Amino acid sequence: MNLADRKTRIYLGGTLFAVLLVAAALPAVMKKTSTTEYCASCHVMLPRYEDWFYTGKHTMIRCVDCHLPNDSFLNHYVWKGLDGMKDVVYFYTGIVPEMIHITVHGKKTIQANCVRCHEEMVSRINADAMRCWDCHRSFYHNRINEF
Repeated sequence: MNLADRKTRIYLGGTLFAVLLVAAALPAVMKKTSTTEYCASCHVMLPRYEDWFYTGKHTMIRCVDCHLPNDSFLNHYVWKGLDGMKDVVYFYTGIVPEMIHITVHGKKTIQANCVRCHEEMVSRINADAMRCWDCHRSFYHNRINEF
């Protein structure tokens, strides 16, 4: 066996080990990062967490139930990764904005999730141009001016 073959085998073995390690840890990481407590661990999120916790109406659901797409497994985890990495970079680089504003994609996602959970109720409402929080302002963290 020459040196190049040995290095290739070591590289492939190390890569395989890393892939297996990530695959083994992934379920636990996904479970942990789906908890509301994890979402609130960023100091900027604490007021939103407290608003959610004490509001009462939606305390049995998690942040990811509203803030991530729930139309498919793949779409959910793609956006979980994208949004999660953005949040981690913002937090650890210290560039977290003082005021967090929801994106256009976030607004569409939240609206779709409201309709998904309350489909029977909203099917009787003809308000295509309206968003759920136009009437139900107190249900989203009591932060009226952020939307």
